[in-house]
Amino acid sequence: MSLLRLLMFVFVSAATLAACAGDSEPPAPMANAEISPVTAVNPVTGEGLPNPTSQRIGSWATLPEGREWGSTAGLDIDPTDGHVWGYERCGSGSAGGPGVNCDSNPVDPIFKFDRNTGETLANFGAGVFVTPHGIYADGEGNVWVTDFAVNDEGTKGHQVHKFSPTGELLLSLGVAGQPGNGPDHLNQPIDVIVAPDGNIFVADGHTGQNLTTDAQMTEAREAGLTGRIVKYSPSGEYITEWGEIGTDHGQFRTPHALEFDAQGRLWVADRGNHRLEIFDQEGNYLDSRYQYGRISDL
Repeated sequence: MSLLRLLMFVFVSAATLAACAGDSEPPAPMANAEISPVTAVNPVTGEGLPNPTSQRIGSWATLPEGREWGSTAGLDIDPTDGHVWGYERCGSGSAGGPGVNCDSNPVDPIFKFDRNTGETLANFGAGVFVTPHGIYADGEGNVWVTDFAVNDEGTKGHQVHKFSPTGELLLSLGVAGQPGNGPDHLNQPIDVIVAPDGNIFVADGHTGQNLTTDAQMTEAREAGLTGRIVKYSPSGEYITEWGEIGTDHGQFRTPHALEFDAQGRLWVADRGNHRLEIFDQEGNYLDSRYQYGRISDL
């Protein structure tokens, strides 16, 4: 797990503990008791908790002249050099600002930043995306980015794109602008990860988190909406898939993030079901973890 993803994981866990703590009555005060340093901890902001980083750096990364930060939902560490890959959504999507649409503002959304200075080392991807979402840097320095929305013309989106370290588009999964639930299509792909053997795993389907009843989930499945993991060969050939919108093991209500552990097991952040689901790489269910809220990354 990368350092940034570990920090996100700790933040989500801390926020969940805070929510649980609010459900119980506080203990009665003890006379002459010393105040523990723990009482100064804010588990939501992290203030007062041990921090694995040495310091907080403000305004660390800078954009090209004339660019403004839009929203972002993804970062990853390049395993070949330790620098930071990320994206910003073309100046849009921030609170109070315009909705995300890199199609109408086709600037380069993908960035590689120097891990020490924040200097831009690479910047590319203009004209490819509508809404970049998940990002993953593989062991060869390539960067993978999902595009989970669609433009008005139906010519972009619902794809996963693989770029070389310098920005050459090497591979695209899914059919541009055409959502679907078959082996050739994707429908709101959220995250992507590559196994050590080169096989590709895509978390597909962002809709399920908003569905709360069995009737709604049944209707969504019948309409072709997805909540699945799709496995491809290193060259992008479809191998298999598992999952659909639902609450049983092996079903998902928005599989929002993916990560491998040291045993090669695939962990899926099942956001709408507030859990982590663990599988082998063939899709066999192994285990679950439940002590989470609205999980965004792993």
